Amino acid sequence: MAFQILGPVAGVKSGYVFLGLLFAIVIYRYSQTEGEEVGHSSYTVQSSELGKVVFGGVLLAIAAVAQADALLPFGAPTMRTVSLLVVLPIGYILLAVQIRQRAPTGWLISQLVALFALDPLTKYQSTNFYFGRGDIPKHVYYTDLITSSGTWRSLPETTMYQYFPGHQTLLGAVSFLTGFSSYDSLVITGILTYLVVICAAYLLARLFFPDRILSICILFGVTVLGPIHRYSVYFYPQAVAVALGLIVILGAYRYSTFEPTSYLVHTVLTIPIVVALWFTHHFTVVLFAPILAGLLTVPILANRGFGFEGVIRPQLLPIVAWVGGSVAYWLVGSVFISTLISALTRVVSFMQVTGDASGGDPVQTLGRSLPEPSITEAVISLFSVSGIYNVFLVCLLSLGVLVLFRNHNLYRRAAGIVTVGVLGSIFMIRIPLEIHGIQRIQLPLSLFVAFIIGSSLYWLVSNPNTSLKRIAPGLLVVAVLATAGPAVAADDLYGLHSGPDLWEKQSLPETQKEFSAAEMESFQQSATYLKEQETSVATDWNSAIGLSRYGAGSGSFVVADDRIRTEQDLLLYRQRWTTHSVRYVPSRIDFRTLLVSDDWMRGSVRSENKVYTTGEIGMLADRENATYLDRQ
Repeated sequence: MAFQILGPVAGVKSGYVFLGLLFAIVIYRYSQTEGEEVGHSSYTVQSSELGKVVFGGVLLAIAAVAQADALLPFGAPTMRTVSLLVVLPIGYILLAVQIRQRAPTGWLISQLVALFALDPLTKYQSTNFYFGRGDIPKHVYYTDLITSSGTWRSLPETTMYQYFPGHQTLLGAVSFLTGFSSYDSLVITGILTYLVVICAAYLLARLFFPDRILSICILFGVTVLGPIHRYSVYFYPQAVAVALGLIVILGAYRYSTFEPTSYLVHTVLTIPIVVALWFTHHFTVVLFAPILAGLLTVPILANRGFGFEGVIRPQLLPIVAWVGGSVAYWLVGSVFISTLISALTRVVSFMQVTGDASGGDPVQTLGRSLPEPSITEAVISLFSVSGIYNVFLVCLLSLGVLVLFRNHNLYRRAAGIVTVGVLGSIFMIRIPLEIHGIQRIQLPLSLFVAFIIGSSLYWLVSNPNTSLKRIAPGLLVVAVLATAGPAVAADDLYGLHSGPDLWEKQSLPETQKEFSAAEMESFQQSATYLKEQETSVATDWNSAIGLSRYGAGSGSFVVADDRIRTEQDLLLYRQRWTTHSVRYVPSRIDFRTLLVSDDWMRGSVRSENKVYTTGEIGMLADRENATYLDRQ
């Protein structure tokens, strides 16, 4: 059926769901055995030694990436790739064995924190300026504006961040107190924030389950999900707002499970976070709305409609304060409402079923041919990083859902969170429906989906009648997913994502996700030149992001008849155009992808009037009867 509806290429790619379900069936059947009871070993020297190996591997990997450029024949990105693909699977397997041996809680949590931190720390070490999908440079610039001027009024009014300056204020405070640059403050704060989030996941789980090992398994599940890794470094306003929102949810559940005398303590702790959320990110409230509705309504339906007992629901006070206060702020300040309506309309208008044509942005070329989708590449894409991640994510999610139904009494108290996790799983995997902005919802859902993955791991390690040999395939799947999650988020490692990728219809060069030190210096010099000359410039989307870091505006261009056309005075190009896919925006909501050949680039630089260059970046003005560039 997938072949008939989606076409052969997308049909083959959708086969990852079948593979995931197949793996789940095999693991479930193979792990079931009857016979003599196989007891758990108590905490022994063996568990202690395994933990030391995990810590040693993580520390060695971080040190190796830090010194790779100076001491090793290959660079930090290569060493980072090796670290992820070697240290993570070994570390997570050793950790799973320790969980089965029921090692002390603090010892297990510290190892999970270390394994999680390996990916964002090495990304920070191996990239000079990581910008991901593009928001980081402008928020670094906004932070610089606040710290230099001391007022939110210095933020551009068109961005709405005058009304929601919480993210930039936090980073400015960190920068002021530590002396770090705004970029360093952003990345370090993001990593520390999400280390707190994964620990909060453990505290939340402990409210529902008496067995600490089940809570450890849920914490394990949080650390393997790609969105958590991605946004710990891509720490833009929504990332900090989601983290604060999850802490508020934790506080709301603690209201329900502690004595009334603790209300005052929880209120004092929660109110500052709620107030911070009002001024941090407006759209996060919208993303959490269906989640909060599920957390509140499912327990009521379960307790009253289906006769379940003991299902815990969060208290309304912090949730109402968060949502109600946000909406009141929008109405009183006359902000965001019209933007929200426009954004929701845009999401609906961008929904489309994926077929065999190029998915995502339309692709154009300058001096090179466009690769065609093929069945062979579709098959290979199932074994790409994203293919492996989605296969084993489907495997553990389906296994987790089965475990939940078979052991529903164990998870009854957490019915609200589990229901959100099961339904939210749909948005965590690749589906043949392109939805604009779907990645935004994945981050707030990750903590709840981790309950499903954690239930799979707990089922594997907690059955006393199953030998280690029997659960070994399942533990291997868990370790592969724990490696693939960070690897999917490691979009700065272009070789690891060179394709064909499950998320694309055609195997294209990777879009650039970081700027080198030379590029950042060139952007600063170019921005200064543009301001001094008072001239306008057109460039690609990534370059516009780089210029915005230094307060320089830019326009875009269109591509037609093997040439670039623009209304601006100059065209800014970069040498790395030929090694990456180039994104450009002909109109406000029209993103396109451009492939540029070396020959076309060299020809344009020779033919047109080059008025400025830094080596990394150049600017061209068109000549009369130009071959490569037209100024309209």
